[in-house]
Amino acid sequence: MARIVKTADPYKAIKYWRSIALREKNNNIKRAKKLSKPQMYIMVNITRPFFSRVDKNDSKYIRTYRMIIYGMLNYSKSLKTITLRASGYNLGKRLAERGLIRSIDDLPQVFINQRIGLLDIVDESFNNMKIHIYECMSCYGIPNIGMPMCDFEAGVIQGALESLIGKNITKEKYCWGLGYSFCGFEVYFE
Repeated sequence: MARIVKTADPYKAIKYWRSIALREKNNNIKRAKKLSKPQMYIMVNITRPFFSRVDKNDSKYIRTYRMIIYGMLNYSKSLKTITLRASGYNLGKRLAERGLIRSIDDLPQVFINQRIGLLDIVDESFNNMKIHIYECMSCYGIPNIGMPMCDFEAGVIQGALESLIGKNITKEKYCWGLGYSFCGFEVYFE
């Protein structure tokens, strides 16, 4: 199936990507592991279909962001994880403190405005949530490198939800870096 979003309407784009995510999860479909060096993912195509329709310069923004990740990966994987997770967490907290995120319903629009990705709350209950991000800025389009890449996005989710609901643990379970076509996070509230 071609991975092309033919709309700048976020609801239609999310519906499109959700169908791909559900197909991959239900059929355990993953791309084969291709790259042995995760640092090389910076060289792959980074034109995000939805976001490139909204902003023709999106790929330049993403390339700059990914060059920072590339530098961290060359130095230390743990440095990348800690730094990006903390940066995302701080952003999520600040967005909530400044009133840009007043409820869970604000998260999708804020993620679009910040060009982080298309956030989709797939399931929520009293003590946990499942969230997908499509066209994620950290990993959209990268090959299966055998590791999740979305520490920043996990941090934003964790920080925002901590401000709104309370302490939580946010874990990435699905990722382009793990061979999927979406990023999937599970949030557990303490």
